[in-house]
Parts: sequence; C-alpha cells; structure tokens
Amino acid sequence: MIGLLKKEYYLMEGQMKSWLIVAIFCFFYSYFMNADSFLFMLIILIGIMSTMTVFSLDKACGWDTYAISLPLTRKEIVEARYLFAFLIDIGVSLACCLLMLLRGLISGGVNIPESLHSLFQILLVTILMQLLLFPVIYKLGVEKARFVYMAVFICLSLGVLGISQLDDNGAVLADIRINAEKTMQYGEAAAVILAAAGLFLSLWLSVRIYEKQEF
Repeated sequence: MIGLLKKEYYLMEGQMKSWLIVAIFCFFYSYFMNADSFLFMLIILIGIMSTMTVFSLDKACGWDTYAISLPLTRKEIVEARYLFAFLIDIGVSLACCLLMLLRGLISGGVNIPESLHSLFQILLVTILMQLLLFPVIYKLGVEKARFVYMAVFICLSLGVLGISQLDDNGAVLADIRINAEKTMQYGEAAAVILAAAGLFLSLWLSVRIYEKQEF
C-alpha cells in the first residue's frame, strides 16, 4: 500500500506546483474580498481535478497494463487510489485552514467557527463527488466522467439557485421554501451518513468494475 501511495504521489508531484500558484492567487483574492469562501473552493477544485488527472496520467503511461504484472490485487490498487484522494482532500483542507488563519492575522475579522463550518461543508461535497466519480471513471473513462460531473454540478447549482429565488408570492412557494430550509438543517448529518455508506458502495463498485477489465 505504501508503494502504491508513493506511486500516486510521484505521479501528481508535477501538478502540485501548479496547485501552489492557484493557492496563492486564491489567498490574495480572499484577502482583498475579505471572504474565505473563495479560498475554500480550493478543496473541491483540487479534489476533483486531481481525481481525474491521475487517471489520465495512468492511461498515458500504461500503468494498468504494468500493474497487473505486479504481485498486487486489483482491490489493493483501487483502495490505494481512494486513500490517496482522501489524503489530498485532508491536506488541502489543512492548508486552507492555515491560509484562513494567516488572513485573519493580517486583516482580522475572521469568524473561525463559521469558516470551519463552511470548510467542512465543502470538504463533504468534494468527498461525495469523488465517491460518485470513481466508479464512473473506472467504467466509462475520464472524458465521459467529466460530462457526468458537469451534469451533477449544474443540477445542484440550479437547485440551490431555485430555492434561493423562492419568495412569498403565494402559499405554495412559501411552503416549498420553508420545507427546503428545514431539510437543509438536517442535510449535513444526512450527507455524513451518505458519505460513510457511499464509501463502501463506491469502493465495491470500483473494485468490481476494475477486476472485470482487460488490459
């Protein structure tokens, strides 16, 4: 497992330099805008991009063909990829926390509990998206998975935008908005449970798909 994680790291090492540039840009943007939300978008940006990029790089260098000749099970290969993705998520989240605290020391006015809550929400969304993407990438490939990701992202964005635009023009709209607000209060707890259950389902599907593939 350690060897597989090192392989993932060396594969993404070149990309990490560009992440640093993006992080610097996001830090200054959040500093001048006096908001951490844009800074926290690094989590979902790097999380999703790294998930897709590592598959593209593997395909370019023919990793899968080489991997089946190694004394490794396909389950171990898939598990290492999941673990590495989550390690990146955690690492980027910790980096965002440090940048948030640095911004607070420089400019002040940082609401740490609220900012940490926002960070947790974005991290949770990132993990859920990754759990969805992994089986899709193993089954359809990176290019088609991008369309799936965009479709889900657009639907979620339209849903959030639609709820935010509801106003009191009638009882029906008012009830819809109230019910949506009540649902969102329990949304985080449900998302945590969904992520925990989704991890096992996503991993199982990815292993099953990968074991049936021929290289």
